[in-house]
Amino acid sequence: MTWYQDGLRFRCTRCGNCCSGKGSVVIVSRREREALANRLGMSAAAFEARHTRESLGERVLLDIPGSGDCEWLVRRRDGTSNCRVNDVKPDQCATYPFWPRIVEDRERWEVEGESCRGIGAGKPLVAYEIDRRAGLVRFRAALETLLAELDAEILALAPTCRLSGDCCDFPRAGHRLYTSRVEAERLARGVDLAGWNPESGLCPAWKERRCTAREHRPLACRSYFCDPRTTAATHDVTERYVARLKDLHDRHRVAWDYRDLLVHLASLRGRQGSVNDS
Repeated sequence: MTWYQDGLRFRCTRCGNCCSGKGSVVIVSRREREALANRLGMSAAAFEARHTRESLGERVLLDIPGSGDCEWLVRRRDGTSNCRVNDVKPDQCATYPFWPRIVEDRERWEVEGESCRGIGAGKPLVAYEIDRRAGLVRFRAALETLLAELDAEILALAPTCRLSGDCCDFPRAGHRLYTSRVEAERLARGVDLAGWNPESGLCPAWKERRCTAREHRPLACRSYFCDPRTTAATHDVTERYVARLKDLHDRHRVAWDYRDLLVHLASLRGRQGSVNDS
């Protein structure tokens, strides 16, 4: 399902474009601030006061007023550049351009390539390595933990399921199921999108009124029950875990794209077809 399943090419050319420009923001964690302070022979408090500022609840590095260049960017006469703190540079710098928002789709990657000269150069990195650098491996592991905790809470409530399949009959029930894009991608790994008609209004995992991809179900499917005894409790659990899911996206800097599951799956089906055709 990954659009970059055949890998992506990147080799740093030291153009320095990623370390300059107005509007760029580098978030630095406490660990990274301490490493930079130690490298510069300063206390962490002094480094924070002199080289960072607060932005939307985060500490970010200062840049040079006017140019937007990073304080530690060194430009050379031959047109290349260097980082004066390269050995302790923040993770955000070290993983560029493999950021979640950049590798989200081919268009974003190609747009970034207009300013990054290294995109498209060098040997291709395999998909898993791209995911690792982007932090998506850790993100997906955290998602699995969150879903396991949700399942445990729902199990403790002991709601009754009649196995009618009515909750999955979207057209008949007249409701829409909303999920994050990442959840839709997770579900897509357990179903056959090629044989699914998006115009049907039906979930591709729903066969003979049963779910054929229970291990891949999104959060909302796992917490929905029509048992009136537990409706209020399961609703509260759902709201709380959706908030946790959004927070998980924020912490891992993964775009929060929350919409109709069938819209997500239709998009993924189109992506799968384009990958197979290439």
